[in-house]
Amino acid sequence: MSEDPALMPERVAQCAVLAMLFELSSSPKPGNVDRCHDFSDIGFHHFLTSAVSAYPIFLKAACGKSRPGSLIFEGVQAWQTWNLKSNTHFGSLVLMIPIAIAAGRSGELRLELEGVLEKSTVDDSIDFYRAFALAGARVADVGDFSLKDQNSSEAIRNRGKSLLDLMKLSAGHDLVAREWSTHYQRSFHLAERLVAQTDRWGYNDGIVRTFLEALEEVPDSLISAKFGQKIAREVSRLAGEALLDPTLGLARRLDDDLLARDINPGSTADLIASSLFISLLNGLRFV
Repeated sequence: MSEDPALMPERVAQCAVLAMLFELSSSPKPGNVDRCHDFSDIGFHHFLTSAVSAYPIFLKAACGKSRPGSLIFEGVQAWQTWNLKSNTHFGSLVLMIPIAIAAGRSGELRLELEGVLEKSTVDDSIDFYRAFALAGARVADVGDFSLKDQNSSEAIRNRGKSLLDLMKLSAGHDLVAREWSTHYQRSFHLAERLVAQTDRWGYNDGIVRTFLEALEEVPDSLISAKFGQKIAREVSRLAGEALLDPTLGLARRLDDDLLARDINPGSTADLIASSLFISLLNGLRFV
């Protein structure tokens, strides 16, 4: 492990929680809970609680004390010790736990992360399915190894599917799975973009604009799962239009519209949290 204080386990865990909090608090991120508004069934304070509850899990990850799947499951358990029953940060945990494990190692972050993903196991898959069920997360329906099929765990065990194997099967329709499958290609790209955008626009607007750019570029998979690809593409188009307004006034109007329609680009928010985590580990500061 590096002797650089910036890469000590406590610092890694702090960066992880700050990434979740910075993503959560930036506004307006159209359709998502932020510091300016809640959903009818879950609020800003729930997400704050969820993020803080994950600190010991990220610390454990950075210390190399457990596997990705087990830690994802522990992360969901951690927020539920605060009586949170709704899904808050499942996608963020799935993306960020491997980064925390990699950041606690001595090598270059990108190479270490690739090693974490490639060495995932069948047990990671089983724990991931347990975490998904406990979190009450939502994904698109698939054929083989469906997260909604209680018998999938047995099939995974019998066919020896690692968590990376399963992510590759879902990469075509799920943003989080695609990150695993591509060794976080977009997360690292967006991390660089966050540095440029926050330098130009400031902390809040830089994060919002990076979110809008990511949403414009790739339709959100949570929207696709809930409303279909046509609606997801419409939201991406509207996100692109909102970027044309330097005041973010169009983004606020889009936020109101998506909230009224109960459309939530949650997978894109998870991607931004992952990218912020990488940026903070690489030295991004907002002071």
